[in-house]
Amino acid sequence: MVKAIMIAGFVAACGFLGTIKAGELKERIVLLEDFRRMLLYLKGKINYFREPLTTMVETDEKNGRSKAFKLLIEAGTALSEKNDEMGQIWGQEADRIYNGTPLTESDMEIIRYPGCFLGQTDWQNQQASFDYLEQRLENQLAEAGQVYASRGPLYRKIGFFAGGLAAIIFI
Repeated sequence: MVKAIMIAGFVAACGFLGTIKAGELKERIVLLEDFRRMLLYLKGKINYFREPLTTMVETDEKNGRSKAFKLLIEAGTALSEKNDEMGQIWGQEADRIYNGTPLTESDMEIIRYPGCFLGQTDWQNQQASFDYLEQRLENQLAEAGQVYASRGPLYRKIGFFAGGLAAIIFI
């Protein structure tokens, strides 16, 4: 009886590990979509109000629950407190906030990219940079969706299969 419970627990644990790995793939998509939402918000604020980044984040801290909006708030706060360049501040804050997430290095390049053009070019070049970034982000989201669709179920099945295989070995 104890042996059966241990085997069932082992199968469930391996299946749970596969489910966690599949969840990381889904979390990557959620983080990229959140960043896209923040990017569209930021583009709209710059386009319609033409406010500086430091005043934008002071009025919109209600969105600070997501990592992308937290990045916007922290970068704007650090920009007003420090005397560094936007690219350096944005990159440091992005690395700090997204540390330990399942984002790939190419995802992080996209997230760090706004620091290269925010507040450093004229309005038209910023809009062109936003369009370029949106296109790259769409491609990255499509790739992440394909990876999740193909590997997500595979990870779950492999987890339960490995647990079942180990159970057969223990029997």
